[in-house]
Amino acid sequence: MTTATLARRHAIAGATVIAITLGSVGWKRLATDGAERPSAELCRQLVDRYLEYTFLEREGQPSLPALTAALEHARSREEHGLDAADCQRRLARPQVECGLAASGLDELERCLP
Repeated sequence: MTTATLARRHAIAGATVIAITLGSVGWKRLATDGAERPSAELCRQLVDRYLEYTFLEREGQPSLPALTAALEHARSREEHGLDAADCQRRLARPQVECGLAASGLDELERCLP
């Protein structure tokens, strides 16, 4: 096989990978844009769930009072409201419902774009 043939095959393979990636991203975007948006309450719940899983992953198995205090502190911060508003803008209701049904941080993050 000549160098030119190998170069052509590599170029075609690279272009195919790029096309598949862009198509997948575009399809996800179209599916999200056309889907029903989540309510403010669902987004607040998702942000809380994310904070809870993040805290549990970082701290292990803290006491319930420690977890409650950490969540209350996080809810009082401006970022909590901004994250919930961003959720309503960027996510589709099925993505939020997937995140709320997740049993851990990794599973929750797989629901998000």
